[in-house]
Amino acid sequence: MRLVRPLMLLALAGCASSAGSPAARRSDDMGGSAVQTTILQNAAGNARGMNMLSTTEVNSTLVSASPDQAFQALSAAYAQLQIPVTDLNQGARTLGNSAFRVRRRVGDVQTVRALDCGGDSGMPNAETYQLTLTIQSRVTASDAGGSVIQTTLDGTGRNPTTAASSDVRCSSRGVLEKRIADLVKAKLAPPAPR
Repeated sequence: MRLVRPLMLLALAGCASSAGSPAARRSDDMGGSAVQTTILQNAAGNARGMNMLSTTEVNSTLVSASPDQAFQALSAAYAQLQIPVTDLNQGARTLGNSAFRVRRRVGDVQTVRALDCGGDSGMPNAETYQLTLTIQSRVTASDAGGSVIQTTLDGTGRNPTTAASSDVRCSSRGVLEKRIADLVKAKLAPPAPR
């Protein structure tokens, strides 16, 4: 029993310290997954590898507008949410930010509603941590007509009140992606009759 407890603590420490890398992405698919191996050592000095899988989900929304119109509305949605666009490819209709630093809010969306970064003492980390987000969107033509807007969100969080340098991985709850899609739809909606 004495050996089991140190092993469990080492396993938990290994998980916490290695969870900071964002999921890998392929160029043809906005989502993706990555396997990361962490080496754990027990009290006797024996090393063992542990594989951890992280996945980035894609949020897709169909809008009844041309891809160019949808991309303009998407750019306006990022501006309204105060997300600086650092990655832009007009030809591929992709935009985003792969190192967006934020605390507490992204535009009018609270980070605690948008992300799950675990928690300490009953307080969600997304509420108090310094977050570095990767948010990417693209517009593609739909086979059924109109356009599809795809958005992914993930990131890492770090406690700003300690000297600890380990990041925790944050996974999306889907709220920010839905807010982006709603803003795009609102911008594409025809004006109300007077």
